[in-house]
Amino acid sequence: MPQQTKSRPRLRVIARREFAPEPLREEAARALNIDIEFDIADTLDGLRRVVTTPATFDVYHQWHTLDLIWTSKVIQPIELDRLDCAEDLRAIARPPLDVLCPPTVIDKLFVQPGGVLGNIPSSHISVLPVMRGVDCFAYQPSIRNVIGPDAPESWGWLLDERLRGQVGLISDPVLGMIEAALAMEAARNVDFGDISNLSIEEIDLVADMLIRLKKLGHFRGVWSNYEEAARLMHRGVLVQSMFTPGATRLRRERMDIRIANPIEGGRGWHSDLCISSATTGDALDAAYAYLNWWAGGWPTACLSRQGYYAFLPDRARSYLTKEEWDYWYEGLPAAGLLTDPFGEPAIPAGHIREGGSHAARMGRVRVWNTFMDEHTYLVRRWREFLEA
Repeated sequence: MPQQTKSRPRLRVIARREFAPEPLREEAARALNIDIEFDIADTLDGLRRVVTTPATFDVYHQWHTLDLIWTSKVIQPIELDRLDCAEDLRAIARPPLDVLCPPTVIDKLFVQPGGVLGNIPSSHISVLPVMRGVDCFAYQPSIRNVIGPDAPESWGWLLDERLRGQVGLISDPVLGMIEAALAMEAARNVDFGDISNLSIEEIDLVADMLIRLKKLGHFRGVWSNYEEAARLMHRGVLVQSMFTPGATRLRRERMDIRIANPIEGGRGWHSDLCISSATTGDALDAAYAYLNWWAGGWPTACLSRQGYYAFLPDRARSYLTKEEWDYWYEGLPAAGLLTDPFGEPAIPAGHIREGGSHAARMGRVRVWNTFMDEHTYLVRRWREFLEA
């Protein structure tokens, strides 16, 4: 009787498109020799699926949702000793602390007795942190004809009435609300207690302002992924929130844009990999292989070419050329033409990244993405804005 061939492990991954471009998906399947099904989810639908049906995925590439998915018990603790980067992660919690490391990672990385999360090293972690960065807004140089040649870059530009009809916003309720609050603080002299965790009254203040402006035609559109953001710029938006992959794409398309270094600081973020509570057996082994592949450096080097920072930079560095490292991480002028994750020309020789080096840019973070206490109410008010 012929011997049956064992089928390859199958892994189901949910991720936003900027975390899983096609070259990364292809390399993952090749390097790991497993069948990987990527579900690209750019909106709240991905999070909704994770929370309600954990049996339908194995790995979730999450950002600012840990509080919800951990307390919902839809992800499982990750065995630290099964990760090749275990010692690197333990070192995060030891003094001197990495000043560039998001506190939202340090404070909730290790699983403590009783299942709570904290910063004391233990045998299990909640997520594997892989990327971090700081987002600001992008603008076309012609905006200076309206704003003025010497006006400092400010989130308040998003609310400037002189730019009516030429402003774009991100559609994500948490990120959009944070950026609108930063803009309102700058343009309207509003003092928020904690922009990363707005109260109901503060949410109402921002939402009412956004709805009023939308009815006046202030916003040209909203976007849910970097490709939509790039299209908005082509449609006449002069200023809008922007992920760095969108900026890289626009530069590849030879559009002259600037990434702001606003006087108020930027919105910091990190992205992490977590494992479904329902994943077992061969799929669980495949999940750990996928996490270790990410920790190895190739994927984070790939995404560094679109402006993201590896959580463990030294591991990514071995997969970057000296010219790439110098430009993206050291803030030096591009020594030659640099390509994006797709291998397409993106950064011209001589270009200097706005905001400077890794340390300088991350040091300008004003607020970190978080899951707000009043998230349900925030989502309801944000939906009112989108539907207004």
